[in-house]
Amino acid sequence: MLSKINRILTILLIATLFGGISGCYIDANDDRDNEPPAVPRGVRTTTGDEEVIIEWYPNGEFDLAGYQVWRGRNGIDFDNLAEVSENTSRYIDTSVRNGETYYYAVSAYDIHGNESELSPEDAWDTPRPEGRNVTLDNYEFFPDRSGFDFSRPEKGSVPWNIPTTDIYFGFDTEINVTYLYSDNDTLMQDLGYHEDFDSVDVAPVDGYITLFVELIKGHIYALNTPDGNFAKIRVREVDEEAVVFDWAYQTDPENAQLAPSLNRP
Repeated sequence: MLSKINRILTILLIATLFGGISGCYIDANDDRDNEPPAVPRGVRTTTGDEEVIIEWYPNGEFDLAGYQVWRGRNGIDFDNLAEVSENTSRYIDTSVRNGETYYYAVSAYDIHGNESELSPEDAWDTPRPEGRNVTLDNYEFFPDRSGFDFSRPEKGSVPWNIPTTDIYFGFDTEINVTYLYSDNDTLMQDLGYHEDFDSVDVAPVDGYITLFVELIKGHIYALNTPDGNFAKIRVREVDEEAVVFDWAYQTDPENAQLAPSLNRP
């Protein structure tokens, strides 16, 4: 009799335990993460030659899945440009044209499909052409190879004394100084010594001079051509015979964006 009662109690206990466990079951769908990642911050752009580099500070969420990069033409309406992984915080947009302005934003999304709002920064850039290792000879000895026209860089060195020539090179033998000259009202400004072209990304608006400026190796010079376009050069080598420089030229008039491409050799 006692054994039968024990068996009944055991069955009731098991039923109670399993019933309790079953009653505590939680539907996973009721506990789903609906919180989007933080809005990406520090979105910034760098001007390149037919490209724009977009960078931002990485998010720190453990369930982060990636980022969406957005592009627009007016800073208000954006279209989806690209999707990148959670392990990157940089994208290079190569589907752009020099002289046209583009606006960018970034959003973050997690493994549950939640997506943040677009980044709030005013990130925009205008890609522009650039070149390297241009050589201009002393105009007194090689006048046909002493000048440069930023609007036609494919010509290379050109004669110094034609109207479209923006700058030309010369050497003053009396005081042993190398000069950058201009006869077409191109404005010039010495921005001092810089390790590389990346150090100057925007041309100054004021502080220019006309006619000539002393050339010094390693210095960057800002220029404003008669048609209202900004440019810059960095002197690689210079002596009494020739100057070698890198250049960038903004084809969008009055636009001072001049930063070089970050992935250039």
